[in-house]
Amino acid sequence: MRIGVDIDGVVSDSYPFWLQELNRHFGKNVSVITDYQMHLDFDIPKEDINDYFVGNAERLLSMPEVVSGAKEGIETLLREGHEVIYVTARTPAEKDVTVRWLTMKGIPHEHVLFAGFSSKLELVKQWGIEVFLEDYQVNAKLIAEGGVPVLLLDASYNQEELPTGIIRCKNWDEILKGIQAIQSKKVPKIV
Repeated sequence: MRIGVDIDGVVSDSYPFWLQELNRHFGKNVSVITDYQMHLDFDIPKEDINDYFVGNAERLLSMPEVVSGAKEGIETLLREGHEVIYVTARTPAEKDVTVRWLTMKGIPHEHVLFAGFSSKLELVKQWGIEVFLEDYQVNAKLIAEGGVPVLLLDASYNQEELPTGIIRCKNWDEILKGIQAIQSKKVPKIV
């Protein structure tokens, strides 16, 4: 199968690092990100967070660790013959730092697509992606509504009720099981 994989929050454990850096920079003491729109948790203008991210992109994108089980999960998918295509909301300007981080962390990567401020659904359709791994519920809903099943990696900021087409996974082990379940439904059984 052709599997689309988001990077931040699914492969890169970005949010704990970003939480720490944003607290330090803005003099806050936010303990948990409860909204993907982080400016709401930090009670600061969206433009201030955006400016901070733009000015510190290299550090914010190159310092996070790998989500537990992500590297091994991706390696398992590739061994099983799946194709992994990263589709990130990062911008094309962040390509070099993103590819360097994947390489530095030893995460296999052949195709890395940068949606930037566009919808990921367009790239999902263009590349014929059959299942998508995501953490942002808005993207997950759009992709699922587009007919592609989504495995949503559980996070503090994606606790809304899930519509049809999205399966919540607590970790990468559950993601791998979810992919097997989706794949088994696509393969016709020979009697």
